Amino acid sequence: MPEAFNEENTVLVAVIIFPHGVGGTVSAEKLSDNPRRFSAGEQYFDDSGNLYTLEQATPHKNRLLLRFQGVYDRDAADKLRGKKLYIHESQSDPLPEDEYYHYQLVGMEVKEDGESLGKIRDILTYSANDVFIVKTPDGKEILIPALKDVVKKVDVSAGVMEVELPEGLR
Repeated sequence: MPEAFNEENTVLVAVIIFPHGVGGTVSAEKLSDNPRRFSAGEQYFDDSGNLYTLEQATPHKNRLLLRFQGVYDRDAADKLRGKKLYIHESQSDPLPEDEYYHYQLVGMEVKEDGESLGKIRDILTYSANDVFIVKTPDGKEILIPALKDVVKKVDVSAGVMEVELPEGLR
């Protein structure tokens, strides 16, 4: 593992769902859209610090079938059930200016005219644009479209997003 596990310096890239077949392959939910993320030889770690080296990845029914070094039977694969696979954030490819990974935005405080609206709890991905789910201090949710007209400034280091909500969105 590159460094001690700390959610602040890791990126969740997959969750192992269950074994697939008898040869050690597992079915996994893919949480990365980087096409090179699941190439043979890539390494991941779980929140216990166990390291996994990928031998093969195959798309299968909106998921991936993954095979790791040293996992060659169903019993070994079953022990991986529910494991979350991470990479260190330094392994993420840099993005162009004004583009962000979801992990950089979730948890960020959202403000309008200096007033806190709440924190980004989750991000919905649609073909037109993403939508931020912001949990307000009183427990309600606001859906904010990820549009340049709405999102005015993002400061990842400060953990703050400045927005200008259209009429009726609050």
